[in-house]
Amino acid sequence: MLDSLNGGYIALGIVGVIFLALQAWWISMTIFNRRKKSILLDNHKSAEIKKRLEKIFLKSNGIE
Repeated sequence: MLDSLNGGYIALGIVGVIFLALQAWWISMTIFNRRKKSILLDNHKSAEIKKRLEKIFLKSNGIE
């Protein structure tokens, strides 16, 4: 069985397995980061932060 396998095929198989593992890791991290970002970017909290920043900006420019 091993006589019919060439060293090149074994190396190609190893590279293929590593490539597929990295692809699975990259896709899972992309999904995880998207979920994390959607939790952090709550619309209600974003509106509050925007209002606070606008107040600070207006105070710093003396426009109150």
